Amino acid sequence: MTAIADTPFAKLDTEGRLQKPALCADTHAAGRFGYRGDIAYDGPETVMKEVFSVSESGKPAIGFLAGSIANYETLPKLVETFGPAFDAYGNYFVYIADLPQGNRLLIRFGDVKIYAIFIDDTSVYNELIDTFYVDKVKLKKYDTAAKLDALADVGLKYSSDTNYVEVSYEDGLKIKNGG
Repeated sequence: MTAIADTPFAKLDTEGRLQKPALCADTHAAGRFGYRGDIAYDGPETVMKEVFSVSESGKPAIGFLAGSIANYETLPKLVETFGPAFDAYGNYFVYIADLPQGNRLLIRFGDVKIYAIFIDDTSVYNELIDTFYVDKVKLKKYDTAAKLDALADVGLKYSSDTNYVEVSYEDGLKIKNGG
């Protein structure tokens, strides 16, 4: 059993940022710790919702994370809040409600890559199933940890950068504002 104190989620937990956890424990995959829930990142009102995330034993950062935020402008604060829990080897999918429809951006903050994707009235779960081509019928039979494992198995290996337009945060802001 992995203690949260031994994971990259420890700092977030200590700061009281992990909210409404549906899972905050080892998953069924050996050496994997998972978190499902919400994460506050710029005060208690600014929250990344519907988070799917895992860390692998022996690795200093979260390997896979997906969740949704309301405002593109808060993206730098999100990355700052996670700090060393994000690194160059992780895959981080941030679904953003106020990006123009159809946008799929790759934004770098130092060596951290963020896949910034428009989301409308759908869920992060459904978006991940579509992005990763995971069998939704099989997933319905799984418990929370097994669903997270199935999505993380693909998310950890994801490397389809060509499906995204690489831009700076500032250029993404221009796209968001229609310019």
